[in-house]
Amino acid sequence: MELHRCRFVNYVPSAINCLALTPNTYKPYTLLACGRENGDIDIWDPKEGWFLKKTIPGGSNQSVETVVWSHQNVITEDDDENLSQKEREKLLKQQLLQEPRLFISGLNGLITEYDIHTLLPKNEVSSNGGPVWCAAVNHKGTVLAVGCEDGCIRLFDIADGNLEYMRSLDRQDGRILSLTWSYDDNSIISGSSVSIIHCLDVKSGQISRRITVDKIRGEDTLVWALEALNKMGTLIKGYKEVHKADVLCLTSTEDGAYVFSSGVDRKIVRFSTVTNTNQKGRKSKEQWVVAGERRYHSHDVRSLIVCEQYNTLLSGGVDTTVVTCELNSFPFGKVIHLQSFPSKPLIQLSKSKKLMMCQLNNTIELWKLGDIVPHGKEKLHLGTQLEFEKMNKKLLALNLKNDNNIISSTISQNGSWIAVSTIEEIKLFHIKYNEKSTKVEINKVREIEKLQIPGAHKLLFTPCSTKLIVAGINSIIYVLDLSNVEKKYSDNKMENDDAVEEDENEYDIILLKEFEQHNNGTSDCTICSLAISSDSQWLASGDTNNNIYVFNLDTLLYHSKLPTFSSFHTSVSFHPLSATIVVTCLSNEFFIYDVEEKGFANWTKEYLNKLPEAFLKLNEKSKIMGVSFNISEPNTMTLWSSEYICQIDLSKPINVQTTNRKLNTEDNEKNEFKKLKQNYHFSVVTRYKQVMFMDYVNENESVIVERPWFSILEKLPQNFYRHKYGT
Repeated sequence: MELHRCRFVNYVPSAINCLALTPNTYKPYTLLACGRENGDIDIWDPKEGWFLKKTIPGGSNQSVETVVWSHQNVITEDDDENLSQKEREKLLKQQLLQEPRLFISGLNGLITEYDIHTLLPKNEVSSNGGPVWCAAVNHKGTVLAVGCEDGCIRLFDIADGNLEYMRSLDRQDGRILSLTWSYDDNSIISGSSVSIIHCLDVKSGQISRRITVDKIRGEDTLVWALEALNKMGTLIKGYKEVHKADVLCLTSTEDGAYVFSSGVDRKIVRFSTVTNTNQKGRKSKEQWVVAGERRYHSHDVRSLIVCEQYNTLLSGGVDTTVVTCELNSFPFGKVIHLQSFPSKPLIQLSKSKKLMMCQLNNTIELWKLGDIVPHGKEKLHLGTQLEFEKMNKKLLALNLKNDNNIISSTISQNGSWIAVSTIEEIKLFHIKYNEKSTKVEINKVREIEKLQIPGAHKLLFTPCSTKLIVAGINSIIYVLDLSNVEKKYSDNKMENDDAVEEDENEYDIILLKEFEQHNNGTSDCTICSLAISSDSQWLASGDTNNNIYVFNLDTLLYHSKLPTFSSFHTSVSFHPLSATIVVTCLSNEFFIYDVEEKGFANWTKEYLNKLPEAFLKLNEKSKIMGVSFNISEPNTMTLWSSEYICQIDLSKPINVQTTNRKLNTEDNEKNEFKKLKQNYHFSVVTRYKQVMFMDYVNENESVIVERPWFSILEKLPQNFYRHKYGT
């Protein structure tokens, strides 16, 4: 088997600017919003180990500086009039069941509310004060305060679904870099760029107190972070004192027992209070002391947040990675660096043409995979590096003239079509290749604009390359027929282009069918998975509510729904030689489903509850991202993630053996992998790191795309230099 080990994909994750958790007044679920420098907002679900569930796409000049959630937990005065106690309780109960709302703002001076299901903006208003540097919602979830470039804090009414400007508080010198609400919502404390902290009365809008911060060598101190604790009215400010450089972020536990700080020097510090007792046994005043510190990041830390429900401290910054560590045992607890690239592959293959398409922010790159020098019948050792007869070559870099980042893209199996979607529109391109050179001819297919499909979360061509499947932002699946428009770009048509006057609608794209099973009239989910069988007959689609449906593309009818799994699915794939679906889950379980029988395959029925524990524990390394099949070995399948690749032989029985031994050392892990192969026929390989994609091109070739961490570090700015003794 020849392996293309590719490291030329120039994907660089964007820096993290801010983190925000859904308020604890909302009980059904917890979500983490991660705002990035390129405008993307990642939505993480902690339920099964901090999984990246979806991404709201950003765009050019859309850097996210603040992300806040709001959840209204009171009844407004207008609703409260003439209500009985029972009616008030009922109305409040309904209010608490309303989903949290997500607001973002940045240097473009706009405040935008996003729908976390459609990923579209719901409301948008101007800050009326230029760039927004900070924002915070009051504890009732009814008022949003933003700090602006012009030195004003502006209040916006967000009660009962509104987003309206209310009024401004007293203007201050310098820009507002940080702000926080007091525990009783009567005051707002703000930090400025001119060494001053102000306390403002919300009711009157006037400055009630002023704290001057020490200047360092005559320069103004920038108050980047503030945190108001619930106990004793304590205010914590962040600037250069404990740290060796600017403090950029603060967070605290709900009871105010612990405060965490970090910044440019990358050091995360925990503070706690201690009460000293004198010789007479009298307690003195509480003092804040450093209770632990640790460096988890390679560059500036820009945001910290505590999730007490999952006993987690989360941090993020310039090095693009969200880091989680155990809250109660900081700084000695377990630390996990979450992967910095999306959980869904950004890469697709056109196997017949040996083409690889890569999706970047607003660019599509198309590569031609190289050819290996023939080695005849010569026996080669495992790991032998082969020479190229033709090198990998970039054929195309398609830059979209659009302010929004790409949310989905796909290439057809014959390599003739590329479809790209942003949150607002779908673009279709026809590609023509010159066999004698590496030049390609690209044509934009404007016929797709007539269908007026606003945008898509997922796109996929059928293997026969005649249909395009569109998972719309409204959770409706559209089946498009490209047969007519294909004629427009065929070789015969190009040669006889001037021969006949053509009908205006002759080459229209035909909308064959709309499947609305995911919608149900509510649009409370996002379609996140699409898969099509190799004979182009069956379509499987999965959404963020863990529903997976199967449709027949020949009859254009709904076929069946898979059972709802207890663990969220990470990928859906068809076996290339049968109507069989493989579904992988966050728990590392996988299910094999027979489409024609509408039930689980025999292997799943027999061995689902006998999967080896060592394999299930691999989800602690990373989550499964996809499944690949080699048609020369129809009884095997390859599960791959960013940190490991596992090949499973389904034709051999599982020899169940129990083990209590923990994986404490690398040797133990290797021994466990040997047992997996011997007893369970699970072959695990961990030599490949930061894997973005894996698939088989044909019977004798496979592709693995890696993005090593050192390659990303080379693209990041210089970090804070810390002098070490003796250097």
